Amino acid sequence: MEWLVPCNPAYYDASAAFNKLKNLNWKQSAPKIECNDIVYIYVSNPVRAVRFKCRVTNVNLPKREIDDSEFVLKGDKYSDYKRHMELELIRTFEDELTYEILAQNGVKGNIQCPRRVNPELHDYISQNDL
Repeated sequence: MEWLVPCNPAYYDASAAFNKLKNLNWKQSAPKIECNDIVYIYVSNPVRAVRFKCRVTNVNLPKREIDDSEFVLKGDKYSDYKRHMELELIRTFEDELTYEILAQNGVKGNIQCPRRVNPELHDYISQNDL
């Protein structure tokens, strides 16, 4: 299964975190995410694009096991969550998957919570070797 998961850059610096750690604990608000699923992290305004492709390596962690507190920019929203998953970075993107491209490939509305990648977007990603 493939997922789109949002990240607000005002709260968390995912770029710096992945540059340093390569594996992160991420809040798991979609209970159906499983090990080996693919997670595309969509960074919201002002970026408005998918920046990371990750593989889920562990799920349903009751607490964070990887200390990434230096990358939390605002509040403790990321550290006090009740369930986490571990993500392994596979690839970093620049502008290959902007919001406009996502919208042209069936993504509707703002990406504010985890959602499954729809078949149209899956096909676009596969055809473009992303």
